[in-house]
Amino acid sequence: MAGIVTRDRSSRCARTRMRIGLAVVWLGLVAGFVGAPRIASAQSTTTIPTQQPVKVQAGINDAKDANIAVLEYMPSSVTVAVGSTVTWDWTGAIEPHSVTFLAPGQRLPAPGSDPSLFLPRPASGAYDGSTLVNSGLQPLGPIPVRPFSMTFAKPGAYQYYCVIHPNMTGTINVVATGAKVDTAAQAAVRGKAQQARWLREGHAAKKKLLKAPIKKTKNPDGSTTWQVQMGASTQHSDVLAFSPTPRSVQAGDQVEFVNNSRAPHTATFTGTQPAIQSPLDPRTDTPIPGPSPQTLNSTDLFNSGTVPPDAAPGPGQSRPPAAARTFTFVVPGVGKYVYYCILHTFSDMGGEIDAR
Repeated sequence: MAGIVTRDRSSRCARTRMRIGLAVVWLGLVAGFVGAPRIASAQSTTTIPTQQPVKVQAGINDAKDANIAVLEYMPSSVTVAVGSTVTWDWTGAIEPHSVTFLAPGQRLPAPGSDPSLFLPRPASGAYDGSTLVNSGLQPLGPIPVRPFSMTFAKPGAYQYYCVIHPNMTGTINVVATGAKVDTAAQAAVRGKAQQARWLREGHAAKKKLLKAPIKKTKNPDGSTTWQVQMGASTQHSDVLAFSPTPRSVQAGDQVEFVNNSRAPHTATFTGTQPAIQSPLDPRTDTPIPGPSPQTLNSTDLFNSGTVPPDAAPGPGQSRPPAAARTFTFVVPGVGKYVYYCILHTFSDMGGEIDAR
């Protein structure tokens, strides 16, 4: 596209190093999760005849474009008989998701506010809906992803959630033996059909993000403020990409990062400093070196902190105002300033300001 800055080979190499470093951190987290004590829950252990396991896809990134992430369980709803097993598969997902069944009366907290929900808490037997059961976040880096399975002890409609994507929900309808149910093949066909639709939806949203007119404002001192969108969201998917930065950015201009998506993001410039490599690093949420606006240079670390999404953080709460979802950087001189989102490095979310 004319007028759009693309990242050069050195930028891609730098981002590859960031991704490798983040992978090491995630591997450490996974090791900790595996070693974490498992809390037994009071579940029914009755042995019940089973049908062929039904599989559900827990989110997915497009195989040809990691920027496109489907935030859905596919199929979103399945019907199985008492005693049946459902298995959730993360194959093809880059962004982590969980399969979390809440205990009666329990409410899902604001995304990311309860790190204990990032850890696995499996059922001790056939699930009867009486306790919290949780897969923990998967995937967590480049290691093989473990499927998660549950067997259901009694009829009912069991809703479950992703602890970091509150709009991502699914339902397991459990019916008495002999009632009409989904076969494994039927569930697979329906899941693939939903996946194809949601991927098309994500690609259309990315195309719109990349082709949208770039907003700019002329300032009294003669400089220009340019606006960069931090991703985009649809009902079923996220576009984990920044809108393009124009070639017409000049020394002295400002670049305003605005998050109008439903996912949190950062705008992080590392210069020659070590990159922030883990989303769980306390610096991820912290504006460095201070609040907006920040004046960039080519050597220091600059970070917006986590810019909240255009979504309510929890039940009964309001969406953050535009000012809270905006962070501005001043471009002091000619040069290239590479940036990325700490939260979505595996999905290759990054960009570059090329000031002339």
